Amino acid sequence: MSTNKRRKLETDEHPQAMSAFALRKRLLSQQATSALPGLDVAKDSDVIQSSADVAEISNSQRPKKARRGPKAQSAPSHESELDVALKGSIPGASSANDRAHVNSNDIFPRIPLPPTPEDKISVELVKTLPHQLSIFKPSRSNYQKGKDGRLVLKLSDAERLVMLGNYGIHVTSGEVTINGATLRTSEKIHWVDAPHCHALPVIRCPEAATLELLPRLSIAGLRSLANLSPQLRRLWNEGITPSNENAASSDPMFQILYTTADGPKRTALQNLVSPPEWNRDIAKLVKNSQSKPCSVMITGPKSSGKSTLGKILANRLITDRSSDSKRRVHREVAVLDLDPGQPEYCVAGQIALVRLTGPVLGPSFCRPLGSSEVQIVRSHALASISPASDPELYLEAAMDLMTRYRNTLGSYPLVINTPGWIQGTGLDLLTSLIGSLRPTEVVYMSESGPAEAVEALQEACKISGFSALPSQASQLTSRTAAHFRSMQTMSYFHAETVESSIRWNASPLTTVPPWQVSYLGPNRGILGVMCYDYQAPLDLLADALNGTVVAIVGIESTKAFRCSAEDAEVSMEQNNDDAAGYMMDIDNNDVRPQGSVSSFTSLAEKIIKTTPEGIPVINTADGTTLDPRYSHSIGLALVRGIDIENGVLQLLTPVPLESIETFQSGGEEIVLVSGKFDTPSWAYTEELYYRAGGEGDDGNDANEPAEIMDDVSGSGGDDFTRTTDATTVPWIEVLEGNQKRGAGSKVWRVRRDLGRAANVTD
Repeated sequence: MSTNKRRKLETDEHPQAMSAFALRKRLLSQQATSALPGLDVAKDSDVIQSSADVAEISNSQRPKKARRGPKAQSAPSHESELDVALKGSIPGASSANDRAHVNSNDIFPRIPLPPTPEDKISVELVKTLPHQLSIFKPSRSNYQKGKDGRLVLKLSDAERLVMLGNYGIHVTSGEVTINGATLRTSEKIHWVDAPHCHALPVIRCPEAATLELLPRLSIAGLRSLANLSPQLRRLWNEGITPSNENAASSDPMFQILYTTADGPKRTALQNLVSPPEWNRDIAKLVKNSQSKPCSVMITGPKSSGKSTLGKILANRLITDRSSDSKRRVHREVAVLDLDPGQPEYCVAGQIALVRLTGPVLGPSFCRPLGSSEVQIVRSHALASISPASDPELYLEAAMDLMTRYRNTLGSYPLVINTPGWIQGTGLDLLTSLIGSLRPTEVVYMSESGPAEAVEALQEACKISGFSALPSQASQLTSRTAAHFRSMQTMSYFHAETVESSIRWNASPLTTVPPWQVSYLGPNRGILGVMCYDYQAPLDLLADALNGTVVAIVGIESTKAFRCSAEDAEVSMEQNNDDAAGYMMDIDNNDVRPQGSVSSFTSLAEKIIKTTPEGIPVINTADGTTLDPRYSHSIGLALVRGIDIENGVLQLLTPVPLESIETFQSGGEEIVLVSGKFDTPSWAYTEELYYRAGGEGDDGNDANEPAEIMDDVSGSGGDDFTRTTDATTVPWIEVLEGNQKRGAGSKVWRVRRDLGRAANVTD
């Protein structure tokens, strides 16, 4: 009898349910203990627990020693739920008596076991436990809030502040740093846009400073675009309920985040961190640029942190001060944005040369147009999100932008951002760019290869320095690169410049009056339409063009068409005759430009064909593209419709009419370039979302992360059919349930714990 009772007690002391991962960790820890007799297993388990950074579980909360007898059958009543949840998942969390009863002959770590309820609870707790973001404790002495939403904060040494939303920083004393920029005492307000779909900027205080935080009211139009597209929904601090007294400092436009629990529910928050290797390399580049402006080319794989490093470096250069002077070393910084897929300073499908006169403190979709601090000097349209469509055109456009930099901005440092295509043809393009642009320093954003890419880049850097930095991939997966391009393009077409600042029109594009551009007659508004990469048959071109994005390209000379030698000779003779005629006219003092109207007209007769609708098309069947030396991009336009009866194109564009009139008054022509721009599907559904009241098509709560939809379906489709007849909207089809859908194609969802099964079976 006594034997049976003893066995029952021993059986009860074993954990009833445990995952294979925890059992395997326990077995490994026993093997390590037997190999190293002097190792203190209890202390080692404490180290593992603290490195997880999930909870403060002290040894005082558990019995120091396993009790014997019947009392060991029941757990103490004061044991916390977190201890119960984590006991089976964190290695070393079990008691010493439990480890004493584990027998390696009775454990099979490679047999997958089903997850227990304790396992699921522990995983959820680990994911949801908050961690600290801001090291700032508000009090009456360092925190004041005005009636207009303005906050006055006094930060001490080494304090940091993380905020979500749109705000302005006015430093009244001392200095702070943010995104690599050093903001010092001045009357200027620096505007910051911090959505949680990007890493949140951190305000750091190297010494005591006083600053004012102001709500950015001009961004309200951009926030309202959430009613038109789920991609721009739930990006800011909307609907956040303060979780503690300190969180009561929230403003309708921004929110101070003390911990991750202060942010939106079920949203992953990540603050912007610059690794030490980055800081050392940036400090070296800034020091070298004080004597002679440097040109830095940033290369590396996709999503490795190239754009982040480029912005930090540019902000550091533009706000840097030499040690023996109180003035800035560089008042301006040039940026050569050569990534058409993920550009930072222009819209997707283009590359640009940009002049920065102030630090950049926001993502690209919050500044879709040029401003006084971000000036687009010259840009070229590739009509594609990848240089693979036409590598030769890509190199020619990049070289033309570099020539413009050397001629106009050569006295300022240059930051070159490149695409993340580092293999095959992409690697050849990078090596060609290094040889043509000749940067002083090439930075590769990865320390793990691939080896052939690193060797090829090092070989190309014969006169340039080369360094490799660790990549910093973002952990935010709520939106893909395609989503960010759509957000930026949508922001671009809804933006306008009002009194040197950007405003957004929150109404659907269907309510915006379009431009009426004639394409017939001698006084037509465009010279013609060009198609890059592929030209549809003339009888199908109007349908292929309608509802797409095109580039507005200004033609500076007839040489831009790369015409044949005979055509060029005819145009030159015509141009000379026109110039002689103007010299004989004494009353006319205007100077005729190189690309005169008559020369364009004579050339158009040779290279232009017309569709059955009368649309002039510049023949590009042989792959001809515009020469970047004699043309440049003015902006993008959305073809809203084609009026065949009146011979008119209906265009939507944020480009000011004054810019087009000034360009055409000089005798230059306009060409619309079509290509492989992303399909503007967001524009087709704007009115449907707007009439549905901005309701999410998945029915989720406002605090839940947005799940991006590619079409109109589900409960959102029901809302659309109740508010409007969606069948009359072009290019839109409302699907009911799983109609015309494959398995798993309804919603793009982020899958988590993909390595769980692998961890169990390893």
